[in-house]
Amino acid sequence: MKRPDDGLDIRYIIIHDIEGSSESAINHFQAQSYVSAHYVLDSDDGTITQMVRPKDVAWHAGNWYFNAHSIGFEHEGFAVEGADWYSEQMYRSSAKLVKYLAETYNIPLDRQHIIGHDDVPGLTPARQAAMHWDPGAYWDWSHFFNLLGEPINPSDGDHNSNMITIRPNYHTNKPIFTYGSTILEPKSSSLIPLYTQPSFESPLVKDPLLSNGGTNRINDWGNKAAIGQTYYKLAQQNDWTAIYYGGQVAWFYNPHEKNSIPGNGILITPKEGKESIPVYGAAYPEAAAYEGTGIGEGSRGVTTPLYQLPAGDMYVASGPIASSYYYAKDYNDPTSYKVVIGEDKYYQIYFNHRLGFVKKEDVQIVNLQ
Repeated sequence: MKRPDDGLDIRYIIIHDIEGSSESAINHFQAQSYVSAHYVLDSDDGTITQMVRPKDVAWHAGNWYFNAHSIGFEHEGFAVEGADWYSEQMYRSSAKLVKYLAETYNIPLDRQHIIGHDDVPGLTPARQAAMHWDPGAYWDWSHFFNLLGEPINPSDGDHNSNMITIRPNYHTNKPIFTYGSTILEPKSSSLIPLYTQPSFESPLVKDPLLSNGGTNRINDWGNKAAIGQTYYKLAQQNDWTAIYYGGQVAWFYNPHEKNSIPGNGILITPKEGKESIPVYGAAYPEAAAYEGTGIGEGSRGVTTPLYQLPAGDMYVASGPIASSYYYAKDYNDPTSYKVVIGEDKYYQIYFNHRLGFVKKEDVQIVNLQ
């Protein structure tokens, strides 16, 4: 689908796995499947097949806002078997193309913009629970960013802000996961589990939108933080660190800060006087922005709040960004496509494992100096 020449920036590159072979993905995208991605990468030798031009929109993210603003990479393999599929040849081919596209489209090489499908939120609470969790635990974000020439590095962080970036040693970090009824063999992982208290005996954090959450299932994203994600450090108790995560306090094992490094960003909290503020799955414009566009109410970008961010909680943000919506309903009539830019502005945060958006008018910036 044609992306307009201006008014709609390409902001993200999204890393997927296929949950199958590269051949199956190519065949599927060539059929009338109504899903697509820009590139498919082969595990054996890193061969890249372009399916959609990067300047056009592909249907890969499960969230129209992210589709409109992103380029999607499908990597051969299965998330639960990622260690067997994510080859060095594929990492290197993928990173080389990401670097080229990031330079071409002015995309920052950081974990707010180079993201996994598992970082993408849903547009509604029901969709949030159904969003994909690839590329999963075994995608080596540290190695990938090293190949991008932008390592997730302590020197980049603010040592005085209490903002921390998750960064365990991928090779030695081997949490226990399950999949279905199977206990998986411990393997190197980008994920660390989050607990309700500073103890391995306490329950894992549970995302309120996941009916079967609070587990060590590899696909239970609601209690796992990933390499490169940045949060606010609330407390330290012996070997455990507490962060604000998904509207809760979550603890992770962090002896001698081996699983985190200083982070950076803009620190935000709900504006004084607000008991909580909504967290959205897209930065869509306000209703008034559609006036005079000819776009009916049923065809507008609408997202219902996914969560509430409580007063006093602090999250690390990037932005602010302008609200936008790409109207492109009629495949046969590209002349009808429109970009709507609103007055509302948003900050982007890692609210839980996934990204979320809060309105600029709802928050205030925290100055800890």
